[in-house]
Amino acid sequence: MTKLAFSIFTFLLLTSFQQTPRIEKTLSNINDTFKNMEVTLLNWPEDLQPKLGKLKKTAFMAFPKKETKDKLPLLITLHGGGGKAWSIEEQLKRSSKVKGLSLAELAGKDLILLEPNSSEKWDPTTLNTMLDYILDTYTQIDHNRIYVMGHSMGGRGSWDWIQESPERFAAAAPGGFSGVSEHDDFVKLANFPVFGMVGGEDGKNVASVKKMTDLLKAAGNKNVKYIAFTGANHPQGNKKLFSHVECVDWMLNFSSKN
Repeated sequence: MTKLAFSIFTFLLLTSFQQTPRIEKTLSNINDTFKNMEVTLLNWPEDLQPKLGKLKKTAFMAFPKKETKDKLPLLITLHGGGGKAWSIEEQLKRSSKVKGLSLAELAGKDLILLEPNSSEKWDPTTLNTMLDYILDTYTQIDHNRIYVMGHSMGGRGSWDWIQESPERFAAAAPGGFSGVSEHDDFVKLANFPVFGMVGGEDGKNVASVKKMTDLLKAAGNKNVKYIAFTGANHPQGNKKLFSHVECVDWMLNFSSKN
């Protein structure tokens, strides 16, 4: 090994050892602050990783600090495009403030939260592979009460996922995204509960999310809600969505068994 190669190897090795204590410190600080949820890091098994496409190797999970023997609903939250380039530590900090972990803590419900991390746009195929693994591994999850929500890229990912596999979910809340089309399969979702959310000043995303809910209603869907957060731009809409506890309360009313 050349001196240069050895130096690079040593740097990478040291960096990997330095990252773990920082993440563990961040995780510890979050759990010291949270009163309702206990946050953990989930590292995908090596043999599963090739099947997960562009999902990063680490996801976030949160469980109620209060123990229960009951089956628990699973809420999956998908982050936006900004998270693609962030480190896991940066994503962890952000999620505890304005993303899925924060929402789970605010809601204070008996549920399990899963927040995967991706370096590219969300892909329903790899997300289904991920969900298969989660349901096989965490037997305390109620398979009839699985929910997905997201903002921006996460909103688009949630919308694509429920169109691909609506039978896997009891309800969804896609928000803050554009690109909804009349060619989307609204008839397939005619009985699927959807809560659309968007910042009222979020440009073309406002019309897109409103179009989604309007076309769902036109297809005969009776379980559709819509809210545009007054005066909120795109980042503010994200914060509003991931603090809107009423959305979680609403989704938890639904079960795919019914």
